[in-house]
Amino acid sequence: MRRLEAGDAQAYWQTRNRGLAEFPDAFTSSVEEGIAMQPAELAKRFGANGSDDFVLGAFADDNSLAGYAGFQRETREKNRHKGTIVGMYVVPEFRGRGLGQTLLQKLVEEVRALQGLEKLNLSVTHSNADARGLYLRAGFVPFGVEQNAIKVGDNSYAKEYMSLTL
Repeated sequence: MRRLEAGDAQAYWQTRNRGLAEFPDAFTSSVEEGIAMQPAELAKRFGANGSDDFVLGAFADDNSLAGYAGFQRETREKNRHKGTIVGMYVVPEFRGRGLGQTLLQKLVEEVRALQGLEKLNLSVTHSNADARGLYLRAGFVPFGVEQNAIKVGDNSYAKEYMSLTL
């Protein structure tokens, strides 16, 4: 498990698009938007130019990307004490082994080491019981639900917002 680097952009692009296709209700981006985004553009999420942003990747024995979790720190001065988990996904063949929990724990550890960060936020599709349970077990506390937050075709989904005080 390590932070992704520029050389990981293609693997991240492929794995991310797999997640977007598998769980269209779990991500704000559509699979079509994911495919249209070039791997080099996604690599900007890896913390270039001195930002605190990063994507943590878990790799399988064959060096394929088995899962990832992303972090973005707020950039405006009054909000720099907060950050957000942006995108978390574990490929199906690695589920049920605690990889999601390990990824989340490692991400929280790395975020806690960032100077001045006090709060970690996320949103999760309200109907995604597995992800909600993972976040609740990790200590995240719900603070609101946005009804009709995303639409996939004619279906509407609520997003639950959670926060972890660091």
